[in-house]
Amino acid sequence: MTVKTLRTRLLSASLLLVPFVAGSLAAQEAPDWLGGELKKPLSETRIGITVLYPGSNAYQAKYAETAEKYTKELGLKATVMDPQGDPATQFNQIQDMVSQNLDVIVLWPTSQNALIPAVRQASRSNIPVITSNSPIGEAGRRYIAAHTGPDDCAQAEQAAEMLGDSLDGKGNVVVVEGTPGYTVSILRKNCFLDKMEDAYPDIEILDSQTAEWNREKAQTVMETFLTKYGDKIDGVYAFDDGMGLGVISALQGAGKKPGEVKVVTCNLFGEGWDAIQSGWETGSNKQSPVDDAILAIQTAVKVANGIEVPAISQIETPKIQADNVGQFERPDW
Repeated sequence: MTVKTLRTRLLSASLLLVPFVAGSLAAQEAPDWLGGELKKPLSETRIGITVLYPGSNAYQAKYAETAEKYTKELGLKATVMDPQGDPATQFNQIQDMVSQNLDVIVLWPTSQNALIPAVRQASRSNIPVITSNSPIGEAGRRYIAAHTGPDDCAQAEQAAEMLGDSLDGKGNVVVVEGTPGYTVSILRKNCFLDKMEDAYPDIEILDSQTAEWNREKAQTVMETFLTKYGDKIDGVYAFDDGMGLGVISALQGAGKKPGEVKVVTCNLFGEGWDAIQSGWETGSNKQSPVDDAILAIQTAVKVANGIEVPAISQIETPKIQADNVGQFERPDW
């Protein structure tokens, strides 16, 4: 399925709640992972899911695809919505879900703070909200039933370790950021910088620019860095693997050799797995959009049935480098 096709399906699905019928799981049976009894059959449980921007990269597209598939397997009445990265659109989607009096909402937020009033409205209407992948701002967390996803700070620290060690603790680094003001961007920047300053004081950050999670923009940003700094650049940190692949394209276009400039990212993609194998990418970490989506949906179903869940549930994100990449299955996103 192409991203364009997936986006079309998601946008059409956002207009109404579409009931799905489970295949292998009887709707009235509680799944083993639930840890309790169902208040009502899964086939009568209504869940709304709004995903950051499935059309922007392969990870988000795979997350949205998994959310559609998994809710269908469970027999939930569900919809997966695409706000196209726009907080105002996502705000309206949340309000629409509140007006429909859904049982639970899964929110991958487009903004740290802009959605807090809508989330508060859901909470005050006794509709639990599960944030997924990226938390909202501190002021809104009192209205959230639970949060699921990766530990972005830990991933950023892992990236700093991989890059710092590959440079033997000295050299010059440039940074390719995600969207400014977005929680994941904030965590993947600040935690990386803190780790670098504490553990690798002889590494200098030459420059840092946003590419908004976009591969083509990341290539352009890296080309600009190469024009400005040339051979002074020893390493690159990109906030996700899609942007890292754009960085690698820029390095290849500049005539660099594999490994000449160390490239480290977060949440490995399939092409990044190949790039580690070929020496173009120094390291990344595992972050599965399949695990990400399933954990959020399972948590939402538990909350909807009054079952206690941890305030934060995280997916595993181990380091992946040349010495262990073969131990991990190549991502299909």
